[in-house]
Amino acid sequence: MAVLDTFTAPDAVRLVARIFAENFKPPPRLTVSQWADGCRILSRKGAAEPGPYRTARTPYLQEPMDFLSPSSPVEEVVLMFAAQLGKSEAGNNFVGHTIDIDPGPMMIVQPTIDMAKRYSRQRIAPMIEETPALRKRVKENRSRDESNTTLVKDFTGGMLILAGANSAAGLRSTPVKKLFLDEIDAYPLDVDGEGDPIMLAEKRTATFVRRKVLKTSTPTTKGFSRVEQSFDRGDRRKYHVPCPHCAAPQVMKFDHLHWIRDDVGAPIPGSVRYVCPSCGGAVQEHQKPAMLAAGKWIAERPTDRIASYHLSALYSPWLSWEQVVAEFYDANETAKAGDVSKLKAWTNTVLSETWEEQGDKVSEHELAKRAEPIARRLVPRNAMVLTIGADVQGDRIELRTWGWGRGEESWLIERDIVHGSPSDEQTWKAVLEVIEREYEHENGARMRVMATAIDSGGHHTQEVYNFCRVHAWRKVIAVKGQSQSGKAVIGKPSDVDVSYRGVKLKRGAKVWPVGTDTAKQVLYGRLRLSQHGGGYVHLPNWLPAEEYEQLTAERLVTKYYRGRPRLEWMKPPGRRNEALDCAVYAMAAAHMLGMPRWREIDWQKLEHRLRQADLLKSEIEAPTSSESSNPNETTAAAPDSAQQHPHQPRRIRRVGSIGGIR
Repeated sequence: MAVLDTFTAPDAVRLVARIFAENFKPPPRLTVSQWADGCRILSRKGAAEPGPYRTARTPYLQEPMDFLSPSSPVEEVVLMFAAQLGKSEAGNNFVGHTIDIDPGPMMIVQPTIDMAKRYSRQRIAPMIEETPALRKRVKENRSRDESNTTLVKDFTGGMLILAGANSAAGLRSTPVKKLFLDEIDAYPLDVDGEGDPIMLAEKRTATFVRRKVLKTSTPTTKGFSRVEQSFDRGDRRKYHVPCPHCAAPQVMKFDHLHWIRDDVGAPIPGSVRYVCPSCGGAVQEHQKPAMLAAGKWIAERPTDRIASYHLSALYSPWLSWEQVVAEFYDANETAKAGDVSKLKAWTNTVLSETWEEQGDKVSEHELAKRAEPIARRLVPRNAMVLTIGADVQGDRIELRTWGWGRGEESWLIERDIVHGSPSDEQTWKAVLEVIEREYEHENGARMRVMATAIDSGGHHTQEVYNFCRVHAWRKVIAVKGQSQSGKAVIGKPSDVDVSYRGVKLKRGAKVWPVGTDTAKQVLYGRLRLSQHGGGYVHLPNWLPAEEYEQLTAERLVTKYYRGRPRLEWMKPPGRRNEALDCAVYAMAAAHMLGMPRWREIDWQKLEHRLRQADLLKSEIEAPTSSESSNPNETTAAAPDSAQQHPHQPRRIRRVGSIGGIR
C-alpha cells in the first residue's frame, strides 16, 4: 500500500494499462502462410531443406494454407496431391499456427496408432523443438507428466491429440475445433464396427461454429478413394500456370511431356521437354519455378464451404520432368510383363489420379438399358425352378426371388423388403409368407420356391439359425459367406449349436458355406453377357434404379499382403449391396439343389411335369439323386422330428411328384 501511495492517479492508470496490454493483447492477425514464413523452422530430422520455412518454394500451398486461417469462411480444405509435394508440411503449419496464434483443441488422425506415434516423434516433436514460438507454448516433456506425451501435447489455451484411424476409442475421445486428417485413403473402411473413421472424427467438431478440417492424401483405387470423393464434393481447384512463351494459363499434364527415345524405346536423358498445348513452345525444366510462382488456383465450381485441390508431381520443385518420365517408362515396361503394381503406384503418387482396376466391372446404366418388360411375379416360360436369397440387416430382411432355366439362365422374379427387427417374431412370419408365396407360370401353372438361402454371417445369427432349423423341411438353409478365392459356390454344411428361448440345442442347425468370391465372379461374368441363353441374367424393367446400383456395387480390387498381390471384392464407402448379396445366396440355393449337375434329361422331366402340373395337381420338386447325373449330389436333408415346425404337420409326398410347382 505504501508503494501505491507514491503513485499519482495518472501513473496508476498508465501502469494498469501497460499490464493489461502485455497480458491481454489480442493475437496478431497472421494467416497460416504468414506465420509459417515468419516463425516456422524446418528440422533436419524430417526436412529435405532444413531452416526457415519459405512458402515461395511451394507457392501452390499458400492459398490452401490461408483458407485454414480463422479469418477464412472455408470450413474444409482437401488436398489430393501427388507424393512429396508438401501437403504434410502444410498440415504441420496448420498445427503450428493453432498452437501459437489461434489456440484451441485440435486432433491429428493418422491411418494407424503406430503411424500417429511415429508422426508425433518424427514431425511434431522436432517442429516444436526447432521453432521458438512453439517451444515456449508447449509444456516440457517430463516423466509422469500426462500433459505432454507422444499422443497428447498440452499448450497454452488448447491441446493437440494424435489418434489412429484404426481405433474408434481414440477418434471419439474429446471435442475438437480443428482436425487434420492425413493420408485418408489409407484409413480402414470401418473401425471397430462403428463405421467410417472420418465420420467419427468429424463428429468431434460438430459443436464448434468456426471449425476447420484439413484432409490430405494421395489417391488410390477408383471408387474407393476417400480423397477423390472429398475432392469431388468441393470446388475442384486446379493450378494453372502461364506458358513462358505465350502466357496462356494451363494445367500441366503428363501428355504434354515429350522426349526422344533410344533404340529400345527408353527416354534419352536430357531430351524431356514440356510442350505448351497453345503455342507448341518447348518449356525447359529451369523455367518451372517461374511458372509456379505465377500460377493461380482456379475452381471449377466456386463454393464457400469446401475448397478442394488437385496437384500432380509435374509441379514438384524436387522431382524433375525427366524423373517423371523415367519412372513411367520403368512402370510401363513392368506392366507389359504382367505386373501392374508399379504403374498403379506411379498413377497414384505421380499423376495424383485414381487407378481403375481392369478386373470385373459392370455398368448399372447398361443393365438398366437392357431391362425387359417382364410382369412382376410372372415366371417366364423357360424358368422352371425358383430360389430365394435373403440378406439380414439390423432393421429389415431383404429377399430376392430368382427363376432358373437350362444352363443357369436366370430371371429376377420379385424383390421383397420385410421391415422390422430380425429379433421380432412378426418379422420372420412376414418372411415365411414370402417363402410360401405362389407364383404364376406363363403356362398357367402355380409355382412355389424350391429352396431359400438366408445369410447368417452378419446380423441376428441365432434368429437365422432358429428359423432355418424349424423350416429345414422347406429347404430353407442358413448360409455364411467365405471370401476366399477358389471356394465352391456352396460347400458341405456343418452343424452349429442353437440357443432357442434360453435352451441350448447342441448341433441344432446346419450352416452352409458360400464361396462369395466365386459366386460374384460368375454373376458379374453373366451380367456382361449380351445374348439370351445359358447364363444370361434377365432383369425386369419395374426395378428401381437402386437395384442396378446394388447389383454392381462391388469391385474386384488388387490388394497387397506382404508384397504379394491378391484380388478382393470390395464395396466403395457409402454404397449398398443387398441386391448383390441376395443374388449370390439365390445362386447358392440353386447349387444346393444340385442344379449345375443336372443333365438335359433332368430338365426335360422337370419341363414335362411343369406342363402337366395343372392336370396332376401335385407339387414338383427338384430332380432327386436317382434322376440326377451325380448320385452323390448334396441336397437338403429330410428334417428329423426336432426340426419339424410345431404347428406344421409332416408333409406327405405324393407319388410321382417332384415339388415346388403345383
